[in-house]
Amino acid sequence: MSFSIKIKHALVDADMNPSKLARETGYSVMHIHNLLNGRRRWNEESMQKVCDTLGLELKLVPKEESEVTK
Repeated sequence: MSFSIKIKHALVDADMNPSKLARETGYSVMHIHNLLNGRRRWNEESMQKVCDTLGLELKLVPKEESEVTK
């Protein structure tokens, strides 16, 4: 699942819309919409700000062997 889709699910879980996320992260509403719709690429800073706002943690974990061989 893509990062944007995970964030969209987290927005629903947090009862938050992209406009509120934009206000709380300091990004414009258009910037957030473009990130979520794939018109703009996520970078480390935007990922961290959004995750902090939504109470999420970024982790890098190895893929399980079964996922690698698919």
